[in-house]
Amino acid sequence: MSNAAIDSTQADTERPLCVDLDGTLLATDTMAEGFMGLLKSAPWKLPAALAALRSGRPKLKRYLAENAPVDPATLPYRPEVLDAISEARAAGRRVLLVTASDQGTADRVAEHLGLFDEAIGSDGQNNLKAHRKADYLGGRFGAGGFQYLGDSSADLPVWKAAGEASMVCPSPATQRAAEQLVSSATVLVPRPPKLEAAVRELRPHQWAKNILLFVPLYFSHQYNDMGLVFAAVMAFLSFSFCASSIYVLNDLVDLPADRQHRSKRNRPLAAGTLSIPEAVALALASLGVAVALAAIFVRPEFVLVLLGYVALTTAYSFVLKQHMIVDVLTLASLFTYRVVAGGVAVDVKLSPWLLAFSIFFFTSLAFVKRYSELIQVKGDGGQSLKGRNYVPADIPIITSAGPAAGLLAVLVFALYINSPVVMRYYSAPEALWGICLILVYWIIRIWFLAARDQMHDDPVLFAVKDKMSLLAGVLVIVCLLAAR
Repeated sequence: MSNAAIDSTQADTERPLCVDLDGTLLATDTMAEGFMGLLKSAPWKLPAALAALRSGRPKLKRYLAENAPVDPATLPYRPEVLDAISEARAAGRRVLLVTASDQGTADRVAEHLGLFDEAIGSDGQNNLKAHRKADYLGGRFGAGGFQYLGDSSADLPVWKAAGEASMVCPSPATQRAAEQLVSSATVLVPRPPKLEAAVRELRPHQWAKNILLFVPLYFSHQYNDMGLVFAAVMAFLSFSFCASSIYVLNDLVDLPADRQHRSKRNRPLAAGTLSIPEAVALALASLGVAVALAAIFVRPEFVLVLLGYVALTTAYSFVLKQHMIVDVLTLASLFTYRVVAGGVAVDVKLSPWLLAFSIFFFTSLAFVKRYSELIQVKGDGGQSLKGRNYVPADIPIITSAGPAAGLLAVLVFALYINSPVVMRYYSAPEALWGICLILVYWIIRIWFLAARDQMHDDPVLFAVKDKMSLLAGVLVIVCLLAAR
């Protein structure tokens, strides 16, 4: 080996690896995480947080670090960056965490990982970012005396001081600027497609639940009126966008718990492919589309229905879902609310039979959802669901109340078949008894599958994908047609 090669190897070994935190080591922003944590745990402290912001971002970061500290165990770390850190340590290089986040946050992350020789963050007065970070590292290690892993345009001065750019999920503009600024620019982790992440976060597959908005139109027997059909379709789209905005809000509130869930941790927000500010903007845009569709194509009253749904789901996200039984009844009410919304959209008075059936039926499905979640933590009798007030010891009660509520819904439907109103619309109402048998089979089967841990957490989505459930739906339609 030549002397030049030996000198180069020694230089690479001696150069420390400096790693940024937000957006680089983490697929999230700790200040945004802290703000969401404060909003959820202590919203009355928001005025003080805003007052701190008026004194500068370092003050806000210090306030959040002290009043809503992030739990490093729940944060989404990029495995590629962790591998790069491990390789640097194996090569004998020093590794430093250098971040604009508050020093307290940097210390907690460094202590949790145990991979850094030193952690340097903002001190509550100066924001260690961009030129300040470049001056600090350049002054400490000299020009080109360190390698820096960063992610954003704010890191351009730091890459210039390092003499090379090691990038993590850079935007196309940042990557182009870095390539023009330094002679060596590499991308360790490519940027994920944001449009795909936004669509996934809106969860359009969940829109299948909103088919319930068409139920009042069908049972009013006015489905030959194309004006009402158009209004129902627009109401469906409006309500779907509104529900999507709430899904995003729920994910924002449940971030720590979702990251520890076996399937929810893959959602764009929990995985970090969509940032917290991007998610907030997405939720507001989706809600804006919902209100616009309702105001223009449906009825003014339907706008109030949407706002009522937002209020109820927000109360559920922040308060109600933390209370046992209340959370299940709220979930059932939210499904019944869709039926009510469908009635408002087409100006149809709802049947009490329909409302009673809906409440009992969806109470059963809400219990299925909680039961399937409890099955996952059944091995530890003292462990509770994250963000929920249930423990495995509750399973016997849930398995009693849940199926009972489902069978009560079948009983309501059976009583409806014998009511005088049925004779006005059905020439062969005895065919409706077939629906009772189908419902009994489907409800009991759902609970069997839940007991075997063979069902998705959400039974409604499970039904949309399950072949036997789809067959049951087809048979229900056959019975309705036969009864007509």
